[in-house]
Amino acid sequence: MNNTYEKEYIATKILTVSCFCITFVLGMIGNGLVIWICGFRMKTVSAVWFLNLAIADLVFCLSLPVRIMDWLYISQNLKNGHIICGFLILFNFFMLALNSVVSVTFLTVINVHRCVSIMWPLWAKVHCTRRLAKIASVFLWVLPLTCVVLINFTFIHIDNSAIKKFFFLFIPELTYLLNMKNFYILTDHISPTLSINCVLTFLIPFIIIIICNGLIIYKLSTNRFKKPKAFFRTFRLIIAVVVCFFICWFPFNIWPLIAFKVNLFESVEDFIICNVCLCLVSISSCINPILYVLLGHTRGTKSRKSIKTRVENVINDFK
Repeated sequence: MNNTYEKEYIATKILTVSCFCITFVLGMIGNGLVIWICGFRMKTVSAVWFLNLAIADLVFCLSLPVRIMDWLYISQNLKNGHIICGFLILFNFFMLALNSVVSVTFLTVINVHRCVSIMWPLWAKVHCTRRLAKIASVFLWVLPLTCVVLINFTFIHIDNSAIKKFFFLFIPELTYLLNMKNFYILTDHISPTLSINCVLTFLIPFIIIIICNGLIIYKLSTNRFKKPKAFFRTFRLIIAVVVCFFICWFPFNIWPLIAFKVNLFESVEDFIICNVCLCLVSISSCINPILYVLLGHTRGTKSRKSIKTRVENVINDFK
């Protein structure tokens, strides 16, 4: 990297590594708590969805130490052709791609399930069973995993050295390949791939979440038997979920398209913005348990209510 951008690189490195460290600690504790509550304490259908969402986020958090090694080790040794660098990059790309698909999928399913349960409660009670949720969860893990492998990864042998240089069509992780020799962008393939990725992993889920929560708000606002306090708690939860989803995932999905259109790939601006987007995505893997704790507290109740009870309150709201 050009010495002119050394300060920007160091500042970005400190920000990214610090974010990963904080996310790792909070994510391990928070998602571990949710897994314990949903896996061993609660027996509802919604608990199955929250359990799988927490597992997906926990798996991503477990990969963060390797991602930190990415910064501290790969940037210094990749140019020397160390084969371990290629495998670390491959692992990081795979975990990010898998998390971006699986987490968004289960978050969308949670909102769809809640919408169906509120709009058609009797039908949902009969047909939406824990057994069906478990079967669907397996499918929702296998399908994204297959898509990630088939769509987002392309292997290219660039030179005759011992190490294979990897080109991945999953952006913004391209910034980690800035120092690779003989790095080529396949312009004929990258634009449609970015567009498809943005539509499938952000636009469609976001529209579904908006529609589902809009229907929920309409249904609850017209239900004269629903207590105002319960309605406002639900409304607050809906707003928090939608806003956090948008903040964490919109920049990550839209910036690669912008960078590609205006020719900013491999620039210092692209490097900084891509890593800020990556930090937001990593934060999304630990933000859900924090929301459960904060939103599980209701005014008028004891402020010392246990964290476990607060998490259970939020999950019960999604029955």
